[in-house]
Amino acid sequence: MQCTHCGREVRETIHWQKNYKVDYYLLHTGETEWTFFTNLKEDAPPLRYLKLTQPIDIITCVQCYGYPEIQQRLDDDFSGRRSFSGEVAEGAQPTHLLSKG
Repeated sequence: MQCTHCGREVRETIHWQKNYKVDYYLLHTGETEWTFFTNLKEDAPPLRYLKLTQPIDIITCVQCYGYPEIQQRLDDDFSGRRSFSGEVAEGAQPTHLLSKG
């Protein structure tokens, strides 16, 4: 696995008896579409939800996660303000101008 932003290869989390070391954070995101789930209750309306249609994992190494602009972009994607996944899907190049493993 490698960082989506800088391309550095990341390592798995290392666990010790009383401590651990994290080398990357993972944001599971992607393209979604609205769909409906039929409610089993006779008079109840169908339930509307967002279905994940094209999952994308955004891997952020601990060094890139230290950049405020990257934290903001990840937070914007997570909160729905701005999609980070479209840029990755379209083949954006790793850059420092751009949650846990």
